[in-house]
Amino acid sequence: MKKIDVQVKMFMKFRKYLPSDSREGRAVVSVQEGSTLQDLMAILGIPHDERGTAVMNGISYGVTETQVLADGDVVSFFSPVAGG
Repeated sequence: MKKIDVQVKMFMKFRKYLPSDSREGRAVVSVQEGSTLQDLMAILGIPHDERGTAVMNGISYGVTETQVLADGDVVSFFSPVAGG
């Protein structure tokens, strides 16, 4: 199966899951074509119980989304925000 490259940006508590060769909170991660946001989280080692928000190409998704990734996508992970 073909590999695609996804740019990953991590913020706050998620930075610890970036590959060791990342710079400034960013990395390019190669995944199998057809991979989802859930698959990307598993590749990066983000536990299922660490919830937050994933923004893909400017559109916000929950981290449990099954949105399929495409070559060149930009995915950012943010910690949950509380307020009131």
